[in-house]
Amino acid sequence: MPSMLGKRKSRSSGAAAVKGDDTAVDISDAQATLQRFFEASFRPISVAARASKTAAARQGQEDDEMDEDDDDDDDDDSTDSDQSESEWDGVSEEGNDNEDHDGGPAVEVVDHTSSEPIAISTMTKKELKAYLSSRPPSHPTDAAQVDSKKTKAEQGQPEDSAAFLANDLALQRLISESHILSAAGGNASHYMSSSAAETATNTKTFAAGRTRRITTELRVQALGAKQSLLTQSKMPMSMRKGISTAVTSREVKRRREAKENGIILERESKKPAKPAKKKRSERPVDMPGVGRMRGAELRISAREAQAIASSGEKKGRDKKSRGRRK
Repeated sequence: MPSMLGKRKSRSSGAAAVKGDDTAVDISDAQATLQRFFEASFRPISVAARASKTAAARQGQEDDEMDEDDDDDDDDDSTDSDQSESEWDGVSEEGNDNEDHDGGPAVEVVDHTSSEPIAISTMTKKELKAYLSSRPPSHPTDAAQVDSKKTKAEQGQPEDSAAFLANDLALQRLISESHILSAAGGNASHYMSSSAAETATNTKTFAAGRTRRITTELRVQALGAKQSLLTQSKMPMSMRKGISTAVTSREVKRRREAKENGIILERESKKPAKPAKKKRSERPVDMPGVGRMRGAELRISAREAQAIASSGEKKGRDKKSRGRRK
């Protein structure tokens, strides 16, 4: 029985070797087919030497396995059982790995990714409208003609265009509000900011709110406002006079120092003079003191008639009171 078992195992090992040969042939045929397909799609790869080395290594491995099978037939059952488990370990890849490191082609990695965002072309409003409409598109040179017209128009703009006017307005505001900004910040050249210039932040507490309020007041006054936003309607007269005197003195001092230092300030806005009360013109001697003459007609208004009636009632009351006292 032990000899029969050994012979059967040797036959089975031989059949496994034949099956391994068929599998290796099938794998090589599949690889050749895949290589031909790849070379038809892309450029051919020079791996002829590598293929020959791989085939020789596989043939030598198969011969070694056949010799081992012949030697195992003469051994005992224990030796046959141990070797039968370790006979077939699969196709060895050590030779292929060594060949890849020694003479194989180097692997080249190509990275087509980019960190820059891809620019997506967007349609303009006119192009989108033409795309969504059912009408055929117009000539593509219309947009170019419009752009050329715009550039020519911009080149031929006079100096009083909208951009220049906006710049002039911004410059005027900067000149008129420069004293407010310098007082709020740390401008060492300003007489009000000597202490603020020594600070780390060069700014005063709550300076942004005060500056915004004062600049808004200046702009509203420049637009022709009749009343100030900062004036208080009800206040003691002495306090109001003191505030107005302090404001006037500060403005006079600022303009005097600016003139001495050669600084150009905004124009001084003169307050409109209060209209004088209309005095009643003197009438000639022959003209009546009540009403107005229109030709030969004397016209008396309702208010004048009411005043005459009220004055007559007062005189009558005075006479009655005097008679009673007597």
